[in-house]
Amino acid sequence: MWICDPVFLNRTPVQTLHKQFGPKVEADKSLQNRHMLVRCAFDAAEAEKLTLRITADDYYKLYLNGSLVGVGPAQAYANRYMYNTYDLSGLIRPGRNILAVHVFYMGTLTRAWQSGDERQGLWMELTDSEGNVRAASGKSCRVFFPTAWKEKGTLGYLTQFIEDVYGAEIPEGWKDAAFDDSAWEAACENPADDHVLIPQPTPPVDVYEMKPVSIEKKGNMWFADMGSEVVGTVKAHLKAASGGTIEFRMGEELNEDGTVKCPMRCNCDYRMWWHLSGREWDETDFFDYMAFRYIEIDDPENALNPDSLSVTARNYPMRRDVGLFQSESLLANDIFRICRKGVELGAQEAFLDCPSREKGQYLGDGTITAHTHLLLTGDKDMYRKMLMDFAASCVVCPGMMAVAPGNEMQEIADYSCQFPEQVMTYYELTGDFETVRELMPVVDALEDYFDRHTNSMGLIESLTEKWNLVDWPMNLRDGYDFELSQPIGPGVHNVINAFYYGLKKDADRMRALLGLPLRNEAEAVKEKYIAAFRKEDGLFRDAIGSEHTAFHSVVLPLYYGITDAEDIPAAISLIREKGLCCGVYMAYFTLKALTRNGEYDLMQELTFSEDIHSWGNMLKEGATSCWEAWGRDQKWNTSLCHPWASAPIIMIYEDMAGIRAKKPGFEEISMEPHMPDWLGDVELNFGTVRGVIAAKRVKGEWTLTLNGENI
Repeated sequence: MWICDPVFLNRTPVQTLHKQFGPKVEADKSLQNRHMLVRCAFDAAEAEKLTLRITADDYYKLYLNGSLVGVGPAQAYANRYMYNTYDLSGLIRPGRNILAVHVFYMGTLTRAWQSGDERQGLWMELTDSEGNVRAASGKSCRVFFPTAWKEKGTLGYLTQFIEDVYGAEIPEGWKDAAFDDSAWEAACENPADDHVLIPQPTPPVDVYEMKPVSIEKKGNMWFADMGSEVVGTVKAHLKAASGGTIEFRMGEELNEDGTVKCPMRCNCDYRMWWHLSGREWDETDFFDYMAFRYIEIDDPENALNPDSLSVTARNYPMRRDVGLFQSESLLANDIFRICRKGVELGAQEAFLDCPSREKGQYLGDGTITAHTHLLLTGDKDMYRKMLMDFAASCVVCPGMMAVAPGNEMQEIADYSCQFPEQVMTYYELTGDFETVRELMPVVDALEDYFDRHTNSMGLIESLTEKWNLVDWPMNLRDGYDFELSQPIGPGVHNVINAFYYGLKKDADRMRALLGLPLRNEAEAVKEKYIAAFRKEDGLFRDAIGSEHTAFHSVVLPLYYGITDAEDIPAAISLIREKGLCCGVYMAYFTLKALTRNGEYDLMQELTFSEDIHSWGNMLKEGATSCWEAWGRDQKWNTSLCHPWASAPIIMIYEDMAGIRAKKPGFEEISMEPHMPDWLGDVELNFGTVRGVIAAKRVKGEWTLTLNGENI
């Protein structure tokens, strides 16, 4: 049975899904930021094999006999709600054991949470090797509803609540087997719960402890440096008898006086308060995670045990021995390092655009991040889950949502058009034919949706119900001459029609793979695009009625193969002249457009530049993970951990090393001489679905191994 906070019992779930520019839904503020503690006892024999399936709405932290086991689930719509599975065999002790679960209901409508719909609670089931249920959520569970987490505002775009926690209101030792829960209530069962449960197709995130690389005290203040960007929750032991208050401040940067920069430039003001319980010791129990590097602690009570300070870090499981690159170029190594770190930290239960401000999974970011993650890890499950998350969003609109799952409804037309390409990239790297088959009806409906928004010329015009992005931030659109308000202005513009052509081209690639009849409409769109946007100089205008050519109006037709052969030199010349005068999102399309047209030298020059618009500039400004923009001040609220800037990994693995997949799964490999000499000797180690390929070049000659064997 689902168990819930009684305040949610007999409530009719709220329909929170809607079109972006449709009627808004308001969340019930009286239900926000609610915590529920649950204890469930069971007996076990030594070495017994026990499996736990568990989920919660919105989120759980699971402990066994006082030790943290895991967190979850991945956010999802209620009609395909996900549960996690844990093998507890090596964690149980003979005799009495306690599952302790901290359940949290956010209650806001955001990109991060599938929340605010008034569904809340916990479901779990513990079974033995023969399938017998040994414990489960139900009336036998004991529950407590703490009021320790006080209301003190939100962070980011309603991403999380500021945590102002009163230690005395959290039962001491409640996670431990020896705790007496006889005064707690019997759990409230909810037989009307309507979640449809499916197994989460990805493992829970890894949670692990990280210690600061340095910590020092100045007066009443402690200052700790984690050494680089981390994602997680600060934890410490505090002498609690004084009953005072300790303030924690986290940030990604330091002020000139060495204090932590709060608020952060990404619109998160990471301040938390712990009110000492008056007991001998407190262990902080902050709930939500943050993205930061530095910790500052105001400790007037001299309560902190500095040896105890740590971060409970978290990210999707990622092996440390794959996804590696090493060359004699220190710049190339450092660029790869910050991009890999950005992907690692941004991969949580979903591919987050950033793990701070939004914590949301954006469809367009997936073109880069999901591709990069699969190259680094060889793990196809996260990529496939992302595709299915966005396919599920079609219940709102067949044209797909820009963020999924989540209840802050955003629609970006540019992103939706990239979905068929994402499917084909996934197939090319995994050979997963059945997923292509499963998603074909979704792509059919997606293409039909965009077809309905064409004019008499057969081009997209005034698609006002979705945001037309072009690039982000706005100041890096190179003067794109079209009104990109929300909704957009009237007329026909370049970028959305380039993406529309890409949608049609890749949808037919899927049909060809599946042996289905082709629509054969892409070439007609290409001809109409050229007729509408091509200028006499061979470049493309931004919009019908404009003579301006923005960088983006040249890059995308080059990327998709729209540009005629005789016009390619003019397009390359413009890119060479302007450099990456775009956002890091569009930089991916730029670099790929260059390699698709044989311009490897220019691609390498832009990738490893130290210009103001480069990954080298991020490094000069102190990046430890890749950023949302080229520099801290190039956007008004720059996130300093943003994996959509990880394109260099794709370029290194696919276009510079020359290791190319001739069949899905890297079954056949050929070498192409695209690695520049100045990189020197190069070592690559990356994951594939079928194993690990390592490549090493010494004095121009390559050696390849597959799973350690020379090939």
